[in-house]
Amino acid sequence: MTRTGIRASAVIIKKDKILLIHRKKEGGEYWVFPGGGIEEGEAPEEAVLREIKEETNLSASNPKIAFETQAFEDGNNHPFFFITVEGGKLKLGGPEAKKHNKNNWYHLEWIKLSKIKNINLVPDKAKTSLLKIIDSHL
Repeated sequence: MTRTGIRASAVIIKKDKILLIHRKKEGGEYWVFPGGGIEEGEAPEEAVLREIKEETNLSASNPKIAFETQAFEDGNNHPFFFITVEGGKLKLGGPEAKKHNKNNWYHLEWIKLSKIKNINLVPDKAKTSLLKIIDSHL
């Protein structure tokens, strides 16, 4: 399928933690939201649920928009969704598992919400939006 160039990402919060993908690549270290590209003809809500299943092995439902932001340099608004996890055992999958090696590292991690300010969570605009939500709602 052809990608639209827009990503749909998940904000998965459980108690006082958020699920992120810890990355080490080309000497850099950072965290990203799970999610991925929206395919042509696919609704953003469908894409985020598909990507969560592929990347984390978790079954999810009920995507609700958390925020949209021009998170990347492409000028598009990219949606970030709160989702409900319904089951599954957390396990890295999809292209990330296939590309994972010592120089291109992926690890699923539950990070305390109180630690978000101190980690290199990218994209930065999405981190700012998440921090606003944490400060006002959680």
